[in-house]
Parts: sequence; structure tokens; C-alpha cells
Amino acid sequence: MNFRMSSVSIVIPAYNAEPTLRECLQAVTTLKSTSEVEVIVVNDGSTDRTSEVASSFPKVRVIDISHGGAARATNIGIQAAHYDIVALIDTDAVVDNDWLEKIIPSLDDPTIAAVSGYIVTANSSIIGKLVGYDVESRLSRVPMDTDHLSTTNTACRRAALFEIGLLNEKLKVGYDVDLSRRLKAAGYRLLLRKDVICRHYWKDTLKDYLRQQYNYAYYRMELTRRFRKPHDQVAGLGMVLQVPFTIALILASCLGSLASPLAPLLLLLLPFIHLPQTVSLLHRKKDACVLMLPLLFTIRDLCWVWAAISWGISCITQTCVSHPKPICLPGEHSVEESLVTPKSK
Repeated sequence: MNFRMSSVSIVIPAYNAEPTLRECLQAVTTLKSTSEVEVIVVNDGSTDRTSEVASSFPKVRVIDISHGGAARATNIGIQAAHYDIVALIDTDAVVDNDWLEKIIPSLDDPTIAAVSGYIVTANSSIIGKLVGYDVESRLSRVPMDTDHLSTTNTACRRAALFEIGLLNEKLKVGYDVDLSRRLKAAGYRLLLRKDVICRHYWKDTLKDYLRQQYNYAYYRMELTRRFRKPHDQVAGLGMVLQVPFTIALILASCLGSLASPLAPLLLLLLPFIHLPQTVSLLHRKKDACVLMLPLLFTIRDLCWVWAAISWGISCITQTCVSHPKPICLPGEHSVEESLVTPKSK
């Protein structure tokens, strides 16, 4: 099938997305396209004005559901879509006006299941910029034909999504990793188009960032158990190894303190593993806030360690028979495990 003139369904799962949703929808409802485009916002039980904001756009169809997580909301949107191509867009993402025109032709190749655009940083806060700069740096090294795509801004073959059973609703986060690996296992290719731009708003506060990173690390452990592979081309092995390195330094510091009071100074080595990336980003971005990266990422590494230990304890206590329930940060609620995984259509 030639997708150059095909119609597109844009699916946007939304939960308490009022701060960024309007800018996101202004972008997707004015995309340049010669074919029909429908926009579906699935309001995942938001407690703010998400539904009202979405409903204020005449071209947007709003589906209100009870809160069940982003994966479930996305699946409901995919099932409600009318067209063969489904574009998954996050509420904190703002795609360029030519996003559809550039990305859809790649799906002419029947071996390609999904195509994503390059994510650039939209934040002005220090934490948001540091997080975004890190992702930009990692994506810049990823080949076009990749093994992982984020659902931030990705166009997919709807049939391919149904073929593999849609998104895994048991995963609170990391469902994009799971989806990518299942699509690859089914024989499909995934493309990252670095000439297709999407601006993204990352978490702006330390509390929100660490909550997000805790859940990322927790579910990365679960995905590692399932797929027997901890890393991919976006989150490389060096990034994953920061967890055992941090644990090793903590243990060395604690045990070494029995012999020398200077042993805890070993913990000062933690920020140094981020110095090469700091120097590289400082050269590329010319932004002084990058100097804060070693401190922020050291705190992040400690958060990852906490998540890994929590996952290990949960796995042991539940004897790894069922999916372990995450121990979330204060104020965070996990998605119920009773959600039914969708069947292939």
C-alpha cells in the first residue's frame, strides 16, 4: 500500500495535561497534509481541565475514560481510530508543521512498522534542559534503522500494532521499550528520522523528575527480566551499568569505612562518571547550566539504585511468579494489575 496519500489518525493519551495540551493540539490540528487527518484525545481520568481544553478544538474527538494508565489510554485511541496509519503523540510534545509530510512516506516500505521524529528540548528550566540535552545527545548517536522508538512522536502501521497485541497495559512506563522489542521480534523495522523535529517538554522539578526516573528504572528491570536484555540503542549499556557501578561504590565506601574513615570519600567519584558527557554537552550547547549535570545525574543514579533494590525485593517476595507491583515514590499510584491486555484484532 502506498501511504503517501493515506489518511492518518493522531492518538494523544492525556492525563492531567492542561499545562501543555493546548500547544500540542495547536500543532497537530494545523499540520500540513494533503490527506484526511483525525485527532483523538483520550482523557485518562484527568482531574484538571484536560477534557475541556481538548474539547475547545473543533477538529478534536475527545474520549473520556477512567484512569488506567497511558498504555491503556493509547490502546483505546488506536482501537477508535479510523485510518491505517496511527500517529502517537504525547501531550507534552509539539511537532513541526511538516511532521506528517516528512514522516509518512517512510511507511511506504512494508517492512517498516513505525517511524519517529527527532526530539529536541523545549524547556527553559535547568532540570528540564539538562534532561532534554541528555536525550538529544543519545538520539544523535542512534542509527536511522534502530531498535527502540519512543511513543512521544511516532507514526505506526495500525495493522502491525494489532498484530502484536497493542501496548502492554500492565506497564506503567517502559511500554514503548516493550512495544519496540515486540515489533522487532515480529520482523518489522523501526526508523528514527532526525530531519523530522518534535519539541518536547521534560519534567521541570526535581521531585517530578526523580519520580519519573524511579519508575523508568523499576520497569526497565522488569523488561530486562522478560527480554533478557537491559539495554538498547537509546539507553546504551554504559548507561545501564551506572547502577551496578553506583552500588559497588556505595558498598566499597561502607565496608571501607571499617578500615579507614576516609573510605566514604569514594562516593565523590560518582559525579565523575558524568564528566565526559558534561564536557561534550557544554561544547555543543554553550549553556552554563550543563555544569549542573554531574550533580543531577548522580542523584538520578541513586534513584535508579533505589528502584532496582525495590524491584529485587518485590521479585523475591513474590517469587517472580507474577508481575511485581512497584514501590512508588510518595504521592505516586501504580496502575492496577487487573487491566486486561488487548487481543490482536
